[in-house]
Amino acid sequence: MAWTSSLKTAAIVAGLALPAAAVAAPRTFVYSVNHSHYGDIGTYERTIDQTGGVIRARSRLLIAVKMMGMVVHRERDDQTEVWRDRRLVSFNSVSDTAGQHLAVSGEASAGKFLITSPSGTTTAPADVAAADPWGLDHVGRGQAVSIKSGKVEQVDVTGGQPERIVVGGVAMQARHFSASTAAQPDKWDVWIDRDGVPVKFRSREGKAMVDFTLVSPNPAGGPLAEARLAPGG
Repeated sequence: MAWTSSLKTAAIVAGLALPAAAVAAPRTFVYSVNHSHYGDIGTYERTIDQTGGVIRARSRLLIAVKMMGMVVHRERDDQTEVWRDRRLVSFNSVSDTAGQHLAVSGEASAGKFLITSPSGTTTAPADVAAADPWGLDHVGRGQAVSIKSGKVEQVDVTGGQPERIVVGGVAMQARHFSASTAAQPDKWDVWIDRDGVPVKFRSREGKAMVDFTLVSPNPAGGPLAEARLAPGG
């Protein structure tokens, strides 16, 4: 299977709209990562710092896939994004996957967005979005760049309907969005609470699925929590 394509899910998106309200202090969100075939395989952490119209986000993905008690795949991704007035202005990504190093960066320049990767420099529209579940809060079509690979794709986002889900044993209402690319319909799903926080997001890779589920802050304390459920409830 394609390990890295399934794990770069921190990329779900199109024509993204970021929250407008300023954040008084940085907030960190931690997700568990679960593969439908291999179980728990790591963590994803994202810290967001917003001052006025500028948002800085730092993300880290740590993956270790085990089979028969042995690690058969490791991955570490470190990424930063800067948004100004709801528009992506720059990003940097460094990843190490099974010993392979990859560095990708992007920057707004003269009405365009320039993306630099080992294969060279490519140009994207000035309003390109980072493929990122954190900004997915409305339906539509747009261009999105993978912060990990630098690849630009057209993404169609549908849904947004309220749905009851269970996260960490807590039942809550969240808006459910689906995102599709030309290569794969329903490539990603994301569930967003009323504060704009993705409490869960998912990537489909063939017959496998990779789920990212919020574990900190505890969803039990969230505004949408309805009731703590017993296991299997």
